[in-house]
Amino acid sequence: MSLLKTIQAYLGWCPMAGSVRMDRVARAATVAAPGGQDGGTPEFGWWNRYHNQLLVAALTASVATVAAFLLVGDTASWYPAIFLGVGLGVGLAIGFLLGSGKQYAQIDAGKFIRANMSRRLRITQDLSLPAAIILLAIVIVYYIHAGWFDRLPALMLALGIAFWAQYGITILWERRHRTTLIAKKGSMYTLDTNAEGEPIWQ
Repeated sequence: MSLLKTIQAYLGWCPMAGSVRMDRVARAATVAAPGGQDGGTPEFGWWNRYHNQLLVAALTASVATVAAFLLVGDTASWYPAIFLGVGLGVGLAIGFLLGSGKQYAQIDAGKFIRANMSRRLRITQDLSLPAAIILLAIVIVYYIHAGWFDRLPALMLALGIAFWAQYGITILWERRHRTTLIAKKGSMYTLDTNAEGEPIWQ
């Protein structure tokens, strides 16, 4: 199986894209409106698009990577950091590739619309980002306290590679399914790309 077919298989792509798109619109009319609203025009705002949020995260990680390398200063330590960062980043990217198809299929099915979530899932969604930020801060502080300054560039590089990979995979998935992933007010759902600015549920 070619690499392209493998990626398509993981992303759940199907040749009958038109049928999938029509099914998605039909489902959108029957599920609760995102964020607990009763209906209306879906917001395709720039920040609401999930891939744009990933783009900002990737750009931020890239800037942090450059800053970390400049902070270390010793160019002799750059090469081990680059190899370690690339290895970790590729591992994270592969992990996301393997899990993204199932996760995005669940989002497409409406399981991550806040009004449809269980209380436990809502709490998990609300705490996941703060927990990740706190964990990252703890790791950075630990590296600095231990004097492992050469590991900071590797960490930032790995995060940058992972975010860029996640961004690319998300864009590919959206194009294959002719849809847009929306992340807004604790909900994640999909909207037909051709329905931008038009209500798809009543």
